[in-house]
Amino acid sequence: MYDLIENIVKQDILIENIVFEKATTDDIDEIINLYAERMEWFKENRIKQWSKYLTNHPKKQLIQVIKKGDYYILKKDNEIIAGFEISTNSNFWNDNKSNAYYLYKVVSKVGYKNLGSEMFKIAKNITRTSGKDYLRIECLSSNKKLNELYDKYGFKYVKEGQDYYHYTLREWKVNE
Repeated sequence: MYDLIENIVKQDILIENIVFEKATTDDIDEIINLYAERMEWFKENRIKQWSKYLTNHPKKQLIQVIKKGDYYILKKDNEIIAGFEISTNSNFWNDNKSNAYYLYKVVSKVGYKNLGSEMFKIAKNITRTSGKDYLRIECLSSNKKLNELYDKYGFKYVKEGQDYYHYTLREWKVNE
């Protein structure tokens, strides 16, 4: 199935010289650095997001996701410039009955533009190709800009919830 997904995705990538692949455990330090760099960027730009991201998502957890085959990366000139997890784990949704994928741990390298649109397009293609009905995502409710961005990319508001933070749940439906 991954070969089919990889071929479909490669045809859709618009940014020149971008390579899409599944992450391996050899990539872990570079992936951790992406998150650390993005966390610093948020702090410098006074965006209240991810202040404890690597504490809440430690290296050990990321390695498990990679070993399961649920973590994908984008590379340019052999440098990892983006990454994300797609899984059937519905952490915040508490809905194991839906035929859905859940998008987590979305990160892009500071200084690269349009990687979000590429990652969303890839994630949607993976969802569609895998026969899923929905691609779901959650984010901090108070981050208006991120909620607007998700709305722009077709992730419709579903509901809000509260766990260790107040979050918004959004989904993209394959056949819409």
